[in-house]
Amino acid sequence: MSLTELLLATQDPTKNAQAEAQIRQAEQASVDQYFTALAQELANAEKPVVARQLAGLLLKNGLAAKDAVKDRELKNRWAALPAASRNLVKEATTSALISPQTDVGKAAAQVLAKIGAIEIPPNEWPGLVPLLLQHVTNTDARARQISLVCLGYLCEELVLVQEEGANISDDIANNILTAVVQGMRDPDPQTKLEATRAFYHAVVLAKRNFKNQVERDVIMAVMNDTCRFTAAPDVQIAAFECLVQIATEYYDFLMPYMNGLGLLTLETIKSAPEKVAIPAMEFWSTICDEELYLMDLMASGQATGGRASLNLIQQALPHLVPLLTETLTKRQSEDDDDTWNLAMAAGTCLALVAQVVGDACVDLVLQFVNGNFTNPDWKFREAAVLAYGSIMEGPTSEKMRPMVEQSLSHLVMALQDPSVAVRDTIAWTLGRIAMFHPAIVPVKQLMPLLCEKLRDVPRVSANICWNVQVLAESQPGGIAAGQYPDSTVLSEFFTAIAMGLLEVVARPDADERQLRMAGYNALSVLVSKAGNDCLGHMQALTQEMLKHLAESYKSIDRECELQGYICGVLTSLVSRLRENIAPAADKIMEEALKVISAYQQVRGGAQVLHEEALLLIVALANAAGAGFERFMPHFAPHLSVGLQNYEEVQVCLTTTRMVGDLCTALEGKIVSYCDTILQILYINLKNPAVDRKIKAAVMTCFGDIAMAISGDFEKYLGPVVQMLREASSTRLADGPDSEEWIEYLNSLREGVLEAYSGIIHGLKESGKLQLFKEHVNTVLMLVKEITEDQTSQMPVIKAAVGVVGDLVLVFQTELTAYVGKAPFLGQLVQLAIRSQEPKLLQNAQWLQGMLVRFGGT
Repeated sequence: MSLTELLLATQDPTKNAQAEAQIRQAEQASVDQYFTALAQELANAEKPVVARQLAGLLLKNGLAAKDAVKDRELKNRWAALPAASRNLVKEATTSALISPQTDVGKAAAQVLAKIGAIEIPPNEWPGLVPLLLQHVTNTDARARQISLVCLGYLCEELVLVQEEGANISDDIANNILTAVVQGMRDPDPQTKLEATRAFYHAVVLAKRNFKNQVERDVIMAVMNDTCRFTAAPDVQIAAFECLVQIATEYYDFLMPYMNGLGLLTLETIKSAPEKVAIPAMEFWSTICDEELYLMDLMASGQATGGRASLNLIQQALPHLVPLLTETLTKRQSEDDDDTWNLAMAAGTCLALVAQVVGDACVDLVLQFVNGNFTNPDWKFREAAVLAYGSIMEGPTSEKMRPMVEQSLSHLVMALQDPSVAVRDTIAWTLGRIAMFHPAIVPVKQLMPLLCEKLRDVPRVSANICWNVQVLAESQPGGIAAGQYPDSTVLSEFFTAIAMGLLEVVARPDADERQLRMAGYNALSVLVSKAGNDCLGHMQALTQEMLKHLAESYKSIDRECELQGYICGVLTSLVSRLRENIAPAADKIMEEALKVISAYQQVRGGAQVLHEEALLLIVALANAAGAGFERFMPHFAPHLSVGLQNYEEVQVCLTTTRMVGDLCTALEGKIVSYCDTILQILYINLKNPAVDRKIKAAVMTCFGDIAMAISGDFEKYLGPVVQMLREASSTRLADGPDSEEWIEYLNSLREGVLEAYSGIIHGLKESGKLQLFKEHVNTVLMLVKEITEDQTSQMPVIKAAVGVVGDLVLVFQTELTAYVGKAPFLGQLVQLAIRSQEPKLLQNAQWLQGMLVRFGGT
C-alpha cells in the first residue's frame, strides 16, 4: 500500500491493526524517511484531507510524548536527524500551514510548534517566528488566523520548555507578543479570537515587556479593549481568561490598573452573560490566590523576594462582597449544583476573600445573611446559607462564636426546609462550621439531629455523612500519633452513628451523589478517631464489613471502587483493634487477596494491584506482627508485582513503602524474601523510566531491610552502598531549576541517610560493624555536601544529625580523632539548633555533647 492508502486504512476498523503495524515498522526502519514521507504527504494538496491530517498527527506524535523520558528520547531523535531532512520537514510543514483546508493547517501548526519547542531555545530555527509574523500581516484572513493558532501552540510549548530550564530569548518573546497584540487589534472577530487565545500563553513569555511601563500600558490597553468586545462573547471569554493569566504572572504590576479593571470586571459580573461573567469572577479569585500565597510566605518566615501584598481585596471589599453575595442568588434551578455556574464561582471567590481579609468581611456578609435567611424565595434562602458557610475559613473563632451560637439552632431547624437545595447547603455549612470552628459546635445537641438527617435524599445525606466525618476528624488522637483517648464526645453516639451510616451504604439510592462513598468514608474516620471505650463495638463492625465485602462482588466495576471503600473501613478497624483482630485476621487476608484478584480480572492483567486492598494488608501486617509470616507465601507474589509495576506510580510507591512495614512486622523472618525484593529495587533504581518518588522511597527500604535482617545484610552491603553512593551523587545542577527538583533531591538524600542509619544499627546489632568502616567517609562527604547546600531542608538536616550521631556513637574516638574538628560538623549542629524544632534541637545538643566527649569540637 502507498502511504496515503496506509493512512486511510488506519480509519477502517477491518484494516487499522495491520496498517498501524506497517506504519510502526516504517518508523523503526528509518526515522529519516518516515518523517520526510509524512511531511510530504502533509504538504501535498492533491492528497485527501484526512490523509494529510493524519500525516500531521503522526509527525506531531513522533516529536513529543506525555511521558517525560519518552519525550526526551523523541526530541533527541529529531535533533540527531540530518539537517537536510529536518529542513525538508520544516519547509513542507510550513507550506501546509496556509493550506485552504483548516484541518490541514491546524495539523501543520501543531507540528511546527513541536519543532519550534526543540529548535528555538538553541537558536536553530530563528526564521520560524518572523515567518509567522509575516503571515499575521497577510491580507488573507484565514492565513492570519492559522498563523495565530500556530503561535498559540508554539507559546504553549515554549512556556513548558522554559519551565524545564530552557532559555527563550527576549527577542523571540517580543516578536511573538508583537504579532499576537497586532492580531488582537484585528477587526475580524475570528482573527481577534485566535490572537487572544495565543496571548494567554504569549504573555507568560513576555516578562521583559511587562516590566517596561510603556509596553505594559499598551498591553493593558489592548486587554481592556478586548475584554469590552461585546460583539463576540467568545473573544470576551478568552480576554478575561488572559486577564486571569496576567493576575497570576504579574500581580505586582496591577495596582495602577485596578480602578479600570475593578470597574470592568464588576460590571461584567453584574450584567454580562454567565459564560463571560465567570472568567471575570475568576480574576478576583486569582488575586485572592496571589495575596494568600504572599501571606503564607510571610507567616512561614520564607523570603518573598521583596514582594508584598498590594491589599487589593481589602480595598475592594465594600464593592466586592455585596456583588458576590448578590451573585449567589443567580442559581437557575435546584438541580444545577453539578454544573459549574456563576453562583458557584461567586461562592468560591467569597470563600477566598474571607481567607484573605479574615474578620473584616464578616459583618458585610452577615447583613446579606440576616436579610435573606427567611426569604420566601428558595434562591435567596440558599444564597444566604451559602454565603455564611463560605466565610467560615478565614475569620477567627472569637469573631464567629457569637454568630454561630446564635444561628446554630436556626440552621438545624432549617434542615427541614422544603427546598432540597437549601437543606443541602445547610448540611454543607454545618460541616464548614465543624471544620474551621470545632470548639464552637455543640456536638451533643447536634449529633442526634445529624443521625436523623442521614435518611434525607442522597444529595443532603452525603453532606451529613461529611459532617460526621469532619466532627470525627476534630477529635483528639489518631493513627499518626498511635495514641487514642479513653473517650470522646462522640463515644455515646458511636453505635447510633455507625448504624446510621450502615443504613446509608445499604440504601437502594446510595449510588446517587456518591452517597455510598461518603457513608463508608465517614465510617472509616469515625472508627479511626473513636475513643478506646468504643473498641468493644469494633469486632462486630469488622464482621459486618466482611459481610459487605462478600456481598460487594455482585456489583463489581472496573476500578473495584465499592471494594475499595469497604477495605478503607476495614483498614481503620484493623489499625484500632491491633492484636485483637487476630480472630478475623485469616478472613481479612483472604478477602483482601480476593479484592486484588477481582481487580486484576476486571482490569485484565495480573500486573495491576488494588491500592486500598494493599493498605488493608499493610494494616494487617502491622497488627499481626510476626504472625503475618503465615500470609507471606500468598502475598509475596503480589508484593513483587507491585514493586515491578512502576508505571502505576501510586501502587509501586505503596508497595515500596510496604517493605518497611513488613520488615517491622516480620523482623528477621523477612530474610527469605530479600533476594527477590532487593533485586527488583536495584532494577527500579537503574531504570530511568521509574518515577523519582519511588526511587527516593527505595533508599529508606534499604535501611529498613538492614535493620530487620541484621547480620544477614552482609551479602547485600556492597551493592546497596553502591546504589546509595550513586543516589548521593545526584546534584542540584543535574535537574531543572524548580521547587519540585529541590523537593526530590531533599527526599532522596533523606532516604539515603536513613538507609545508612538502618545499616549501621543492623550491623552493630550483629557485631559486624567493621564491614561498614570503609563506607564511613562516603557518608560524611554526603553530610558535608548537605551542610553546604543552601536548599537543604530540615528533614534532611535531621537525618544528617541522626546518621552522624550513629557514627560517633559506634566508632567514638576512632572517628572523632579524624573528623571531630571538621567545620562541617559544627555547621551541621548550628543548622539544627537554628531550626527551633524541639526534637531536632535535642538531637543536635546530644550530638554536640558526643563530639566534645569523644574529642571533637
